[in-house]
Amino acid sequence: MSLLGLPPVIGHRGLASAAPENTLAGFREAKRRGLEWVELDVQLTSDGQPVVFHDDELDRTTDGHGRLADTPWDVVRHLDAASWFGWPAEPVPHLAEALEVISGLGLGVNIEIKADETAGAATAAAALDLAVGLWSGRAPPLLSSFAESALAEAARRAPDWPRGLLLGGVWGQGPGRARALGCAGLHADHRLLTAARVSAARELGLAVLAYTVNRIDRARRLWGWGVEAVFSDRTFKFEMPV
Repeated sequence: MSLLGLPPVIGHRGLASAAPENTLAGFREAKRRGLEWVELDVQLTSDGQPVVFHDDELDRTTDGHGRLADTPWDVVRHLDAASWFGWPAEPVPHLAEALEVISGLGLGVNIEIKADETAGAATAAAALDLAVGLWSGRAPPLLSSFAESALAEAARRAPDWPRGLLLGGVWGQGPGRARALGCAGLHADHRLLTAARVSAARELGLAVLAYTVNRIDRARRLWGWGVEAVFSDRTFKFEMPV
C-alpha cells in the first residue's frame, strides 16, 4: 500500500547515470525516459541564493573551484555544470529555474535541503520562501534533509508539504525522530534496510524510501519489503517479486 502516492522509482539528481546531475538537461532527460518524479539537492551560495547542487566543493561537477558556500551567485551562475559529463555546457540552476522546468514537464519533485544542522534552518527558509510561491505542479513537493533543523523550518514554511528524514550510516532512533518531527517518511540508505525495519516504520505510519538503488534485483527486494520508492540513477520498470 502506498502511503504518499509516489511512483516506485524517483530519478536521483535528475537521472545521474544518463545526464549531468542536478541540471535542467538532467530533468528533461528523466522525463524523456519515462520517469514521473525526480530528486534534487538545494544549497545556498555565499549571498544566500538557493541553487541546485550536491557537493560542498565546485570542482567535481563544474569548471569552478572552491566551496559553493564561499562563492556568490554571480559567479556560480556562469559555471559549466555539464562538460565534465561529456555534454554541452549547462549552467548550475537556480532553484527557481529548476522548479519552473520540472513543473512544466509535469514531474513531481523531492527537494533535498542539503545542509548541516547549523545551516539547515536558513537553507530551508530561503528555498521554501521561493518554492512555495513558485510551485505549480499537481502534487506538492516532497521535502527531505539529514538536518532536523531544516525539517523543523520546512514544517513552519510549508506545513502542507510532506517531509522525510534522511538516514545515512545508522538506523538507531530514526523512526522515532521522524515521528517527532512530523515527517511522513524515512529516506534511508538502502543498505540500512531490512524487512523488519521497513515493517516497523510502516506500522508507525511512515513511508520508507531507499537511496541510491541501481540494481533491479535490489529494487525488487526493497519493493517486496514495502519500500514505497527507490531513488535511482537508472530507470527501472516496477515489478513486484513473484
